[in-house]
Amino acid sequence: MTAKKTPSFGIVGAGFSGSLLAVHLLRRLPQGSRVHLIERRGEFGAGLAFSSPNSSHLLNVRAERMSAFEKEPAHFLNWLSEQGGEEVPNGAAFVPRGMYGRYIQSLLADQLGAETGNRNLYLFPDEAVDLELREDGAVIQMSGGRPVKVDAVVLAVGNFPPQVPSGAEALAGSPAYVPNPWDYEATRAISHDAPLLVIGTGLTMVDFVLNMLDRGHRGPIHALSRRGLLPHRHAPSPPPVPWVCEDDLPLSQQVRKMRRAVESGDWRAVFDGVRPFTQSWWTDMPIPERKRFLRHLRPWWDIHRHRMAPGVARRIDEAIGRGALSVQAGRFQQIEEGAHGLTIRYRPRGKDTQESFTVDHVVNCSGPSSDYGAIEQKLVRALFDRGEIRPDPLSLGLDVDASLRLIGLDGTVHRRLYGLGPVTKGRFWECTAVPEIRRQAEELAERLVADWL
Repeated sequence: MTAKKTPSFGIVGAGFSGSLLAVHLLRRLPQGSRVHLIERRGEFGAGLAFSSPNSSHLLNVRAERMSAFEKEPAHFLNWLSEQGGEEVPNGAAFVPRGMYGRYIQSLLADQLGAETGNRNLYLFPDEAVDLELREDGAVIQMSGGRPVKVDAVVLAVGNFPPQVPSGAEALAGSPAYVPNPWDYEATRAISHDAPLLVIGTGLTMVDFVLNMLDRGHRGPIHALSRRGLLPHRHAPSPPPVPWVCEDDLPLSQQVRKMRRAVESGDWRAVFDGVRPFTQSWWTDMPIPERKRFLRHLRPWWDIHRHRMAPGVARRIDEAIGRGALSVQAGRFQQIEEGAHGLTIRYRPRGKDTQESFTVDHVVNCSGPSSDYGAIEQKLVRALFDRGEIRPDPLSLGLDVDASLRLIGLDGTVHRRLYGLGPVTKGRFWECTAVPEIRRQAEELAERLVADWL
């Protein structure tokens, strides 16, 4: 009788994507197998998305749809009820993101505490700095010294840094520029009375503004984007409209079909109905059509698809109403740094004239747009520099094949190196929200076990 193999895997990144993949692998692997979960921040399970300590930062999906397991839809709600407290959120509630982070951490804790003897999870609060791909395996070099030898490696490193918007390049490196709105040390240093410019008007801007208001910020906050579009809000809506998918229709005609459906029903129900088909629409689209979508339709798609929780939307409306927040549409023309702050010159959308205002700080909340030159992860940087990985054709993330295997600069598809989560956005588009990531993580776990067991 042939002995069963005991493969080992390395997962770089222990946010939602990497942690959930680890859980799925551990549920499937035989005794003696190993899963090495590596996180340079030293915090496992939550990641940036779900580690916010601010209770005003809510999930933008109802609790009933946030189970980590597609086949166990009530798993998150059951966990919430087990936590006790005075009031257990119901399925329609939008709970704090930090609470969801604790939920993911509890899944890892369950694996660490398992008594079955066949679930071996190894946590590395360290940074992976390089990777050697061999015929007989892969070796991950760690900042702390000792290398980790595995059968395959998965990069679950989340979103790459946003680019400095055109017109604001001169600010790079300036203490007046905050490139990362989640850098709490940098944002705490901002005076309560300082006027601010926030680049971007999406959900990242919303989170930043709530965080500043909760800290007692009194200065005016200007939010500027090319179109000045705010995310729409969630509202009670009927069940998703069943969608009849016509695979031969190009995206432009699919969108027209959606518009017709919206005219006779709730647009939220229409968007929820098409959600299962968006990945296949995207992967079937030629690259030029994907580029047209990003150029012309993406802003409107995003504000309908990625919505604010009702309580969050009310606070943003209130801030706008009392003048604490202004949302403007326009293009940067120039930023001048002077003795009294930063003079922002921009051209309002639809106008030929230039306008200006003065602020003390500029905060980049434009969201992920893959500034490859600003990537800080040493492992990703090393792989890029050697040409072992490459950007996808749209520069949304990393280039992967349909099985999530990463592709090198010369077109080599790596047998032992995979991508997971937001870094695969160029191929799959919809892979940044929990429902899509949990499906991707489960499918990758099954593929890894099939390939290496």
